[in-house]
Amino acid sequence: MLVYVVRRLLLAVPLLIAVSFLVFVIVSSFPGDPCREQLGQHPTPEAMQACRQSLNLDGPFLERYVRYLERAVHLDFGHNIRTEEPVRDEILKKLPATVELSLVALLLAFTIGTWVGMRSAMRPGTWIDVVGQILTLGGISIPVFWLGMMLISLFGVKLGWLPFSGWTPSEVGPDLDYRTDFLLLEPLFRLRFDVFLSALRHIALPAIALCTIPLATITRMTRSSFLEELGKDYVTTARAKGLPERRVVGRHVKRNALIPVITITGLQLGTLLSGAVLTETVFSWPGLGTYLVRGADETNYPVVMGCMLLFVTTFVIVNLIVDVLYHWVDPRIRAEGAR
Repeated sequence: MLVYVVRRLLLAVPLLIAVSFLVFVIVSSFPGDPCREQLGQHPTPEAMQACRQSLNLDGPFLERYVRYLERAVHLDFGHNIRTEEPVRDEILKKLPATVELSLVALLLAFTIGTWVGMRSAMRPGTWIDVVGQILTLGGISIPVFWLGMMLISLFGVKLGWLPFSGWTPSEVGPDLDYRTDFLLLEPLFRLRFDVFLSALRHIALPAIALCTIPLATITRMTRSSFLEELGKDYVTTARAKGLPERRVVGRHVKRNALIPVITITGLQLGTLLSGAVLTETVFSWPGLGTYLVRGADETNYPVVMGCMLLFVTTFVIVNLIVDVLYHWVDPRIRAEGAR
């Protein structure tokens, strides 16, 4: 097991370097000049030179990339050209909102997706199977930004059941002295359930919109995995011995069928953390997605490169963790590795 983990870690290093190089190439090819955005249309040559040096825009391409990689290793992504604040500090400020939104969306997707997928596999052709097919097709087909706007229009504006903006301490828990930027998790750990319920109401609509794609993926994977396991010989043997169906499914089928589901769920977490841009933009969510879009609109190279590098690094790390957990959970993989 330790050898496998070390091998995966060593493989992740060149992958991260390659991804960082790709991000640097993409961002460097963006149109526009961030120095002119910062200094105006008629800056002095001295001011332009100083700006280009501060933004790592002077010198040969490979030299600039090496300088950027050296800074990124130390979590130095430069300064926001608009606010002059370190990009690292701004990312840490906005990261909790994206993390909490992604976790709630993933929890919804996993809970609903595994339940519907399992029931669909056990009762193919029934109404629950039809519901599962609708969830799968709808989650993949419906654009997230359109669904978000429909949720705002129906539940936020017309019915007024749920808020669709205002993810701030003063809106979520005005009587709670927040010590962190985790507006959902902190009141839960501090046993302030009234504030926790208020935070759930604020996060409900964006989480529902964000969970549709992973919900479709998890539902489809659960259904196909359970159908495959239900058709195997050990299930037929267990039924022939007279074991109750609930015991056959709960003790034997579920443990094997959920292994690939857990794997795909972990990968969906990385996708949610890096792909919540549209949802955050629609709901004006103060997370990394909105921060990235604003940085791209302003030709703010340090912001865009910092966010993109964080997103792809998160995806690689989550993928690595999922591979290790899959290797640990599934004894068949361990046996193959031993041979």
